[in-house]
This record gives sequence, structure tokens and C-alpha cells, in this order.
Amino acid sequence: MKFGNDLRIKTVTSWFPPDREHVEDAVAAGKLTDSDAERLGVSHLPVSATLSAPEMAVAAARDAMSRAGWSPSKVGLVLHTWIYHQGHDMWSPPHFVANEVGNPEAQSYGIQQGCNGGALALQLAAMHLAADRGLGAALVTTGDRFEPPGMDRWTSDYGLGFGDAGTAALVHRGDAEPDDYALVSMATATDAQFELMMRHGDDFSPAPLWHDGFIDLRRPKKSYLAEYGKKKFETVAGRNIRKVIADSLHDAGLRPDDPRIKYIALPRLGASLLDSIYGPVINELLKAEALRFGAATGHLGCGDFLANLADLRDHASLQPGDIALVIGGGAAWTWACAVVQVPQEHATARDL
Repeated sequence: MKFGNDLRIKTVTSWFPPDREHVEDAVAAGKLTDSDAERLGVSHLPVSATLSAPEMAVAAARDAMSRAGWSPSKVGLVLHTWIYHQGHDMWSPPHFVANEVGNPEAQSYGIQQGCNGGALALQLAAMHLAADRGLGAALVTTGDRFEPPGMDRWTSDYGLGFGDAGTAALVHRGDAEPDDYALVSMATATDAQFELMMRHGDDFSPAPLWHDGFIDLRRPKKSYLAEYGKKKFETVAGRNIRKVIADSLHDAGLRPDDPRIKYIALPRLGASLLDSIYGPVINELLKAEALRFGAATGHLGCGDFLANLADLRDHASLQPGDIALVIGGGAAWTWACAVVQVPQEHATARDL
């Protein structure tokens, strides 16, 4: 899907709590072996001792609004996405976010797309802006807090350590003011057959946490892989990663070896997962440097995609006119890739 240089990401922010859990402590507690820790490639995880997941999303959103210098009334659409408990049952966190940032009348709804929710919410916000000329701007937020007893951030899944965070992005049509990025294009792919991996061996239950008392994603995955093996998933995942990269570049009018493409930011998964699933495809397709921002955060649930956009701006050597790709994936199962460009002065990014 091509957006060109009309749709802009005004700014994007991450909010991390100050407390940390360190990988060596997880090893000492018997949660991880030394080899597990090496496969994760994470030094520590941010942990929220006080703020709930949607409160962290609000903190990120307020930072974004302040950075942009916007009035909340400019935002007519709020999209909030998450994968884990938001602090209340049978409750609407996107409306909480809208109210807390100062625009309770904004159209607000939640996006449930697994860990790829941040990417797909960003795409949906862009589609709304492209279709509705009366919409001034959209706010996309993510928030997840992976606290016990429902989860163990070190052991609830293979190859992932879960960090707490909120993220936010403001999306609008370009004007005379500076923006972090032009959102040039986005592409998505899905293969729903793998939803079975997240529930294999379990009946449908009448209540949350019915099967284990906590979220143990390893058990159904182990059951699934024992029956089907991992080759099929690795093949399909590689094909869809290749597809979203190729499609997003095609829609942007770019060749994979375009020298303006400086980086591709990878999801904040464990090092072994990135090496086995993402690395081979990216090394084959692109000359751009692959960046991994998750060593000090772990996996942020829905927050990886927006946090990577923020870290690209703050920690990568991107100059006006430079291009970066951000790729994400999530159960069960979608993949997404965005092409963004740093605008030229006065928000006139180089035409593609």
C-alpha cells in the first residue's frame, strides 16, 4: 500500500518504567539456563512496579503530544493495541487513553492482532487518513505490562523476554511543520493456519487462565511442533517476511539495493529467533544494515514496531532523504513492513 509523502508520522515515542529485571538474576533463580540466556540476547527487561499497561500508553501519548506541540483536539482517531491484561476486565482501554490525553470525543477503538498490533494499527490509522479528508490526525498507542501471576516475563514463551512499555505515534497529513518521517508505504501478509500453534492440545475454555493458571505459551507450541514439526512454519514465515519487504519496496518504487535505504529495524525477539527466521531473508534481499534494539528492553508485545521507529530516529544515523524499513510479526500470524523516509527541510521529503 503506497502512501507516498503525503502521510506523515509527526512523532513517535516510547515510555519505559525505571525498574529492571536482569538476566543473570533470572538464571540464578532457575528460570533460565545459561544457554537460554545466550539465545535471548537480553541484558535486562524494563518492569513497571506501579503503572498499568494503558497508563504507560498514556504516558507515551502525552510525550508525543508534547513533542509535537499539538492540542489534543487535533486528534480525531485513537487506536490502542495490546496483547496482555490491561488492568480491568470487560473494559475499553482505548477510551481510557483518549480521555486521559484530553480528547474524550475522539473515535477510539482497540486493535487485536497479536504482537504485530502496533504495525497494523499504524497502517489502519494511515488508511483512515487517506480515506477521510476531514480527519485531522490519528494517535496510535500500545501498552503491555507482563506481571505475575498471569505471566512470567522470562519463561512464558520460547525465545522471548517480555519487557513493559508504552509507545505512541501521531499520524497526519504533511504540512509546513517538521515531521519525524514520511510514511511512504506499508505491506502486510498473513497465514491464519498457525493460530493453532497457540492453543494446540487445549480445549476452548470458559474463563481466562483456565488451563495453567498462568499464560504458558511453551506448552501448546511444544504440542504443536511435536505433531507438525517446525519446518513448515519456518518456510511460511520466511516466505511472508520476504513478501512484505518486497511488496513494501515495490509500492514505494524502490529497488532493494537503493543506496538511500540505510537500515531495517528488526522486531525485539530473542537473538536466536532473529538469526534463524529473519536474518537469512534480510541478508538475501537487502544491503541495508539490520538493527536490533531489543537487548535492553526485550519484547514489548505490541510495542516493538513503534519503539523501533523511535529508536531509529534517536540512535541511527539517518539524514534527510534517507530511508529505513521497519518489520514486525505476530501470532497468529501476521507480518508487516513499513518504508519510512526522513523528510527534507520544511517537510518536503525527496520524491520516490
